[in-house]
Amino acid sequence: MIEYYAVVVLYNKKIQDSITISNLLQLQEEHLHIIVLDNSMDTYVVENRGHFSEESLMYHSMGGNVGLSKAYNYALFKLKNKSENDIVIWFDDDTPVKQEYFDCLKKKAEDRMYDVFVPVIYGQNGVIYSPNEVGWLKGKYISSPEQKIPQNKFNAINSCLAVRLRAYKEYMYDENLFMDCVDTKLFDDFRKKGLNFFVLQVKIHQNFFQRSDSKDIQKYWSRFQIRIKDTLYYSGLSGIKERMGGYIRILGWSVIYGLKLRSFKFSLLCITQMMKTRREK
Repeated sequence: MIEYYAVVVLYNKKIQDSITISNLLQLQEEHLHIIVLDNSMDTYVVENRGHFSEESLMYHSMGGNVGLSKAYNYALFKLKNKSENDIVIWFDDDTPVKQEYFDCLKKKAEDRMYDVFVPVIYGQNGVIYSPNEVGWLKGKYISSPEQKIPQNKFNAINSCLAVRLRAYKEYMYDENLFMDCVDTKLFDDFRKKGLNFFVLQVKIHQNFFQRSDSKDIQKYWSRFQIRIKDTLYYSGLSGIKERMGGYIRILGWSVIYGLKLRSFKFSLLCITQMMKTRREK
């Protein structure tokens, strides 16, 4: 029997306020185990420690925001002695996951030839962001859930990603990546390993901050400082073409979001941060 381990990374949020955890608890799946990794600051951790039952979920405080890669590696360490055919599922803390997702996943997981299972993720603008086809500057979005993606170009985001544990044998997430490009590098490595990907015909609607109508410059700047650093690190792992692609992406973001926020200062901050990070490398 396949066991399923739903890993939810919580950030500055109370357990009872997490849409994902609330939905998972309501499902009451017999072979589903919920693992909460709390990347929150101290005040939230104190609150969360007293609001869960060990019978319903396993809770671990990461001692602050250590980033996604370190949190994921911690979960994999905890699961290292489980069956290689068991499945780990990675969730954000605000994903409205439904019974349909697990019904579809469990049905297809019986076919042991597949290693990675990806639902169809829509943004609030109606665009399908995952899965997609890997590209140089950005992923190539598919126009419909039925569109086929070659296995050697298959790419997806980490949200709601289900992976058989055998795929992680002798593998760790790159902890130099804090938040961005974590899933991009994962799929780079998974394609190199020749793993088999399957698209679950389940639609999940997710709100992405960068696609929102928010005009909060400070929030964007806090987020983009991480994005710039991660993008430069990731693009620097390959050749000159990929490194140049990283610079072009950041310059493009600085213009696009500067216009969106109506802030020349934001664009200048992004470019300055890019140059600063480059010099520090």
